[in-house]
Amino acid sequence: MHEARVVRMIVERIDDLAKAEHADHIDSVRIEIGALSHITPESLSGHFELLAAHCPADGARLDITRSTDQHDPDAHDVRLVSVTLNEA
Repeated sequence: MHEARVVRMIVERIDDLAKAEHADHIDSVRIEIGALSHITPESLSGHFELLAAHCPADGARLDITRSTDQHDPDAHDVRLVSVTLNEA
């Protein structure tokens, strides 16, 4: 359930970016999972596919990496690193 909430927040942020930039579609999304986060890339990807349906990020290429730095201040977090927009 926690994964769904995290991914919902990411999708909402992406939607806000798309609206602000007048983009009709998101081409790609890059997300980094902190080394100490319990969220797996597979779980994140599955939730993203479901929650981004019918949104600008629907069908976007998803690049998920996991950090190995356990001392990073974001080691417990999931970060939206970048979004590539397809402008209208």
